[in-house]
Amino acid sequence: MISINKEAAEPILADECTPVRSFILSSRRRLSLRYILAVGAAFTIVCYVSIFRNLDGAGHGFFGSSSATKGVQYAAPRVRFAEVGDADEEKARQVVDAMRTTFWKYRAQAWGHDDVKPLSGGYGTSRNGWGAFIVDSSTTLSLMGLWEELQLEVDYIVTAIDFTKAKDLVDPFETIIRYLGALVSLTGMFDNNMIPDIEKRQLMRDGVLSQAVKLASKLAPAFNSPTGMMWHRVDFRRNVGRTDPPNKGDLMPVKPPGWRAPAIGCARAGSNMLEYSTLTALTGNAVYVENATRTWAPLVWNTNHEEWPGLIEAPIDIWTGEPRGRSRSWDGGHDSYYEYLIKAHILEPHGANSEKYRDRWVEAVTSLRTHLASRSMPTPGDPTSHLYLMSYNSGYYLNRMGHLCCFAAGNIMLGGRYLGRADLIQFGVELLEGCHHMYAATPSGIGPEAMGWLPADTYPNATTYPTTERGKAQLFEHGFWAGWPVYKLRPEYVESVFYAWRLTGNQTYRDWAWDAFTTIENITRAEYGYASVANVMVPPSAIQLYDDSESFWSAETLKYLFLTFADSSVGSLDEWVYSTEAHLFRIRS
Repeated sequence: MISINKEAAEPILADECTPVRSFILSSRRRLSLRYILAVGAAFTIVCYVSIFRNLDGAGHGFFGSSSATKGVQYAAPRVRFAEVGDADEEKARQVVDAMRTTFWKYRAQAWGHDDVKPLSGGYGTSRNGWGAFIVDSSTTLSLMGLWEELQLEVDYIVTAIDFTKAKDLVDPFETIIRYLGALVSLTGMFDNNMIPDIEKRQLMRDGVLSQAVKLASKLAPAFNSPTGMMWHRVDFRRNVGRTDPPNKGDLMPVKPPGWRAPAIGCARAGSNMLEYSTLTALTGNAVYVENATRTWAPLVWNTNHEEWPGLIEAPIDIWTGEPRGRSRSWDGGHDSYYEYLIKAHILEPHGANSEKYRDRWVEAVTSLRTHLASRSMPTPGDPTSHLYLMSYNSGYYLNRMGHLCCFAAGNIMLGGRYLGRADLIQFGVELLEGCHHMYAATPSGIGPEAMGWLPADTYPNATTYPTTERGKAQLFEHGFWAGWPVYKLRPEYVESVFYAWRLTGNQTYRDWAWDAFTTIENITRAEYGYASVANVMVPPSAIQLYDDSESFWSAETLKYLFLTFADSSVGSLDEWVYSTEAHLFRIRS
């Protein structure tokens, strides 16, 4: 394992794309992080210069037209010299209609705001008021070919958003995956000729990239900690990182007695590499990939003892890099760190640290399968034993799983296929069957936000059991009970179904996707868009909706459903890597 000497590592921040003042770090690690970053940055820039030299005569195709070094998608049937592929055009069209409805309802009721209230027609400003829906949905519109709608969004992005000002403190994690990721991805889609029908195309492309650079500059203080790990929040007015809730000691160079550094989860530290390394590719400025490398370095090059190799204990103190808790999981708060390890390797397979990211992912998946994969105990109503993922905290196994954790099935299948690991592909397939059961078994046909089960295996200290008569009845009938029965229009189940379809070509997964789409369409459609469900554990006739719809509905859920029914050449996994917010980045092979 590579160790890192924090004393030699200085976090580099972008202030109008220029490195600025940084803290000096200290630790017992041996090999200089500065050295690792310098080698990686030099290698990266050489590769990007080579890419620039291979632009075609029209200046198109920034990342060229080559595919990934390894093909992972199933071999779709093709008819030579004919436009015949594997699209299910009617089903894809219906998903596009849902996206079109979502867009125009938002356009009429909440344009320029972060989200529309689908029941009342009001609007929300949950993401700093920059228009999260507009930015986050742009890559979905691009893939679907909704050019009129995309033109409106691109015009707004380029001319109307001021990323130098923010309503409230800014959450860097959400801002990077929703806003910055979309802007960087959209630029790459321009460069790869995926957006042909936009007025002033080159001007719009350059404007989108300019907005990405401005936003990255304002987010730079998020990385200004002794370890480089991210603060909870960024104060755009003062250009400093802040705790959440903010503490006046955050602003003091010498911290007062009683001030405590923030502690963050793995996901917050580890969900930046795809977005920032691609921004480095687009601009030639290595500061972005350096910051992304530094912020997850304490996890990737972990010097703390790992009882289960690859699984990080969290939350983690951003001042010291030491764990402040003993939570291990692939569920919410941890999830996208593990997701990004294999995706960073696939995105740039010959990158300086690429093999390290791959190896750490393999370690993490191996430990996950060994220690936290749990089969459910059969019940009279459900005699099948399903595979789920537990969590672990301070000596206790937690036999509960969130909807967020269903991403793991697709991620493990993707990594298994890329690395030629049939055992990991099978692991992902079985996890996806468990997530499918979470949908198929409920009275509504939609899976809950969180659920619990009784492990068939022997786990010491498994702590969750239904305490209400309703929960006990659900366990008896379905083999699980809903710990939190809401549905927030989340994508993780259909995301993994998308990966399963694209990697295997098994029609079963398209059938599952269609079942999910038609059920969600019929249940959640509201006057001003699509609304969240209060309780999925009741029949459709008894469903109650509530007035909330986040931008990931259009950025992720509808995108993955569309891609499942579109021709497999659209957004091919042999050419693109998808972020945790489903924004796509061209593989740099």
